Amino acid sequence: MNRRFFLRSTGGLMLAAPFLPSLKPRTARADARARPRRSVIFHTPHGCLTNRWFPKVEHGPLDASALQGTTLEVLTPFVDKLLVPRGLRALNQYALGQAIDPHDQAMGSKLTCAPITEGIERVATARSLDHEIASQINPVGRDPLVLSVGKVTTNVKQVLSYHAPGKPFPAVVSPAKVYDSLSGFSRTQGAEREQLRLRKKSILDAVRDDLESYQRLNMSADDRNRVTAWLDLLRETEQALPPSACDERAVAISADSAAAASESSEPAAAFTLGGDAMIKLIALTLLCDINRSLVFSYPGYATFDWDGIHHKHDQDGLAHRTGDFSVGGHCVPGVLGMLLDIDRWYAGKFAKLVGLLDSLPEGDGTLLDQTATVWLNEFSDGSVFNLNNMPIVIAGSAGGYLKQGVAVNVEGAPIGPGNSEASCAGGGSEAVPNVNNGSTGGNVPINKLYVTLMNALGCKATGGGAVQSFGVFDGITKDLVITNPGELTELKA
Repeated sequence: MNRRFFLRSTGGLMLAAPFLPSLKPRTARADARARPRRSVIFHTPHGCLTNRWFPKVEHGPLDASALQGTTLEVLTPFVDKLLVPRGLRALNQYALGQAIDPHDQAMGSKLTCAPITEGIERVATARSLDHEIASQINPVGRDPLVLSVGKVTTNVKQVLSYHAPGKPFPAVVSPAKVYDSLSGFSRTQGAEREQLRLRKKSILDAVRDDLESYQRLNMSADDRNRVTAWLDLLRETEQALPPSACDERAVAISADSAAAASESSEPAAAFTLGGDAMIKLIALTLLCDINRSLVFSYPGYATFDWDGIHHKHDQDGLAHRTGDFSVGGHCVPGVLGMLLDIDRWYAGKFAKLVGLLDSLPEGDGTLLDQTATVWLNEFSDGSVFNLNNMPIVIAGSAGGYLKQGVAVNVEGAPIGPGNSEASCAGGGSEAVPNVNNGSTGGNVPINKLYVTLMNALGCKATGGGAVQSFGVFDGITKDLVITNPGELTELKA
């Protein structure tokens, strides 16, 4: 039996429904590895206050007390499903190999582990991790699903995904467009959905006959709960879509709003309503097995003016501590508190994603249990653009491959949280001192984490066997060579 279900309307609309493991042959049901494993990369810009972000435990079991008072405290309900790898370094830090622009270098190299071109375009010179994963584990060879909010862009400062060397893969920013991707025929679906909207009907009304047959299938109690969770999430997501699926300018809209929010004039709607809609769509996509390799990235350079945060400077300026892109100068009064507000806001969104995936049943566990949901930051500390001692947290074990409920120092030697409050600790407009806000520790190349994730998801090396390397370099020079291959066995369950 095909592992995917589509419900069909008389007009040709197709709606993806969850696969039901209890309907597979007995041998497949007995094999837990038959369930798909998935990757979700959640990315946030401009670094963080590292000394507030990391758990209090650098190496060892995590519990509520280890997260208390930290940026990750909001993840306390899921502490038993968290893995915090300590000691990793992302690649292409400014002046270490290349000296072009710290944002261009960090973004272009983040998921490619490759340098960027030094011309006007400044693009990555290799395919990114999400595409490599998608090419191996995605249904019917689909590209990864790459999402953001705001405006569509191919600017290297905002792009993580590359489908080939020099070929940026722009993120989808329209929730309606992602919703359409749950169908096999998005154009037909878009037209029929518009008619449904005009008649004030749901997509579920159009496929009611097939839905009723689907619900009558002889499924297990676990699968019946899975279908119920899917229906609830689908209805909730549909209510939050823009009024017209054809309006690609729409970023997000509330259920009772009368007009779509423009990404250019309403960044607050993009980050809040749009971001929350994307989180629900990520869950639907995974639940229906439409895509197993996803990236969701919030754009940089936003001025936070929502959810009780009212800043006058954009995030990049606050990360510089000066309020603008200058290096050196005077601190914005209260800047550390503002950065902490931003860090906590992003943590709340990651917790919302983790909580949603953990609420959706799958077999003996949840959707989260079969997924590696990874929070990556652009930098460690955004004021010094350092890429060592990276703040990373993984929720979910990818089907039991990864450890959970622990912090693991893969470097071995003590690292520390960094010293993000070395500047502007006085709280006023004192001068920003020329100090190292980062940490000298944490220098294990991030390639090894990516190799571990690929193996966790079932990827194979060329010619077969476990993956041993990813990217084109893993050092701090321009030398295009992998010096430290292999996965991080310390992270394996």
